[in-house]
Amino acid sequence: MNEKEKQLIEASIDLFAREGFWNIPTSRIAKHAGVGTGTLFNYFESKDGLIDAVYKQLKQEWKAHLMMGYPQAGTLKARIEHIWFRHIDWGLRFPLRYSLMMQLRLSNLVSQEVQQSQDAELAFAYEMIVQGIAEGVLVDIDPAYLGQIFYVQLEAAVSYATEHHLTDMPLTRHITQGFEIFWKGVTR
Repeated sequence: MNEKEKQLIEASIDLFAREGFWNIPTSRIAKHAGVGTGTLFNYFESKDGLIDAVYKQLKQEWKAHLMMGYPQAGTLKARIEHIWFRHIDWGLRFPLRYSLMMQLRLSNLVSQEVQQSQDAELAFAYEMIVQGIAEGVLVDIDPAYLGQIFYVQLEAAVSYATEHHLTDMPLTRHITQGFEIFWKGVTR
């Protein structure tokens, strides 16, 4: 990715996070990035293409944060707990990026192709759930449903910590207790 493309994506993230993606014309994005409007279309076919690029960028940043220090050879609990802590940490460190990623995920603006490619990059998490069910550690329900339960509880943990401005020990206690509640609910 070259510098102008990065500038356009960062300008889009900033504007979309603060003002929403529906109301921002491409001319405003280009101006905010410090490039000409025509330059935007040298890198992205359309605003939809730019939205896809923004979503991919956010998901890549999020996944890189999740995988930092990931205990590949750890127990199932250790691996899931790592994802739990790292997800919440990313959401609290980068609240605008997190919020925008969640909004885009729920919108119908991200193309099916990009959505599927991002889901494919997280196949390891689905496989981890399947493995946990097969080994009798996790409850025997549809792995996709269990994944959704995990994701929704992560979102709730980030939302609560953000709304209550948790830091230091109260934040650590919140994250730890939240994980233990989740773990007790999904294990045998």
